[in-house]
Amino acid sequence: MATNTTADLDPNRREILDVPELRHEKKWWFQDPGLRKLYFLIFIAILSSATNGYDGSMMNGLQALIYWKDYFHNPGGSRQGLLNAIQSVGSVCSLPIAPNLADWIGRKYSIFIGSLIVALGAGLQSGARDTGMFIAGRFFIGLGSGINGIASPLLITELAHPNERGKITATYNTFYYFGSTIAAWTTYGTLQIPSNWSWRLPSLLQVAPSAFQLCFLWFLPESPRFLISKDRQDEAMEVMAKYHANGNIHDEVIMFEFAEIKEALKEEKINSKGRYLDLFNTPGNRRRIFICLCCGFFSQMSGTSLTGYYLSKILTDIGITNPQFQNRLNGIIGTTNWIEAICFALLVDRVGRRPLFLTSASGMCCTFPTWIALTAVQNRTGAPGPGKGVIVIIFFHNFFYNLCWVSLNVAYPCEILPYRLRANGLMVQSLATNVMLFFNQYVNPIGIQHASWRYYFLFEATLLIQLVTVYFFFIETKGATLEEISRTFDGEDAVEEVKVRALVSEKADMVEQVENLRDRRGNTTNVDQREL
Repeated sequence: MATNTTADLDPNRREILDVPELRHEKKWWFQDPGLRKLYFLIFIAILSSATNGYDGSMMNGLQALIYWKDYFHNPGGSRQGLLNAIQSVGSVCSLPIAPNLADWIGRKYSIFIGSLIVALGAGLQSGARDTGMFIAGRFFIGLGSGINGIASPLLITELAHPNERGKITATYNTFYYFGSTIAAWTTYGTLQIPSNWSWRLPSLLQVAPSAFQLCFLWFLPESPRFLISKDRQDEAMEVMAKYHANGNIHDEVIMFEFAEIKEALKEEKINSKGRYLDLFNTPGNRRRIFICLCCGFFSQMSGTSLTGYYLSKILTDIGITNPQFQNRLNGIIGTTNWIEAICFALLVDRVGRRPLFLTSASGMCCTFPTWIALTAVQNRTGAPGPGKGVIVIIFFHNFFYNLCWVSLNVAYPCEILPYRLRANGLMVQSLATNVMLFFNQYVNPIGIQHASWRYYFLFEATLLIQLVTVYFFFIETKGATLEEISRTFDGEDAVEEVKVRALVSEKADMVEQVENLRDRRGNTTNVDQREL
């Protein structure tokens, strides 16, 4: 079906749809004072991703430390899996709570609660007297991270300016590798400490991202969409004007965006059939949820989980047993991954989502069989050459993974989900992610121990399924606003209808909003510029 264009509409509708595009001033975000401040503050929310990254790389490093292995009686197999996987159990337990919390008290205060829980968990983990206390600490880290993992991307998506939303939201998950890199080099450094502080210190430092958030979260604005949904419209307009238009509440794009969000929320409320039933009440919503499930599943079943938590075991399996080399390689992999992930996150609006997804899946389908073959040859012959080849292939495989799954695993679901489905839809994505993460953390050491390289065929099979699924079901969202993406899922007229209704809302409500702000600020038309 052909997409309706503005030329097909009557003059009034054409004017409504064209005004923001015609009058919006194109410039880089760093040239805009409001956006500079906004994106600096958004960094506070982005740090939630660093906590998860720190955890994975830290556990990789701890498993190579002699003092950690001695203190916990050299865990292996299912016991080793439990020490890693309990963090995912905590994340799964947070999922029934996190979306409701984010919609009830707001995105910002949800992050505050999640960060408090992570800080508690890090304290228990670093001060652990036995395995049970260590497990309890990791459970609370997972619980707090799960709450933050829902609230933070929601807040980032809903605060970012429409022109940079894709890049900013995609940047969120790249900070997984920021945390991963810090943890890897920390455990490499503490390897030389001749006491239990070689593992207690990295465990304690896991509190750092959450501590930073607890200190500076109060400077971060709340989501305008959340504020509008709670009838706090003056506050929402103030946030949008201050950060998107440098205080100008008469800015054409701001006025239109405000009215469009408000009308979209009204439409979603009218069509609502219940919080969780909404996820499945239309073909468009069912497709959205299927994509969310796929994002969670494929991001964890692409083979990188093998090195994410069990690099030490992988390297030992190919004859590389030196703990210092293992931890150094862990740091190099983390650093390389972070650089790649940031570079690819900046490409999402230039290249598009589908090309990145398809190139990533195709590349991993080619590199992983080579990984399997080299490991098999090394296991049979004991020659060092194939083992070195595996290390090279790991970098190539990570390169293709980083093309999309780091930046778009969370950003893509946030883009395709409308406001009222966003928290619960992201919960579905997070549930799939954490269930598969638990599988990898718990089952991978058992599979490697009993089946060695043959276990890897499971991941090659999922990579082939990933390629087919992405080709047939993943849609392109490049250049579209959050409201406009609904056209692909809900029909060609969905966006135009919302925009036409937005004009009515704009005429009826914007004067009232402007007058309210004038009264509050002494008949001025701008938010106080000194605040910028």
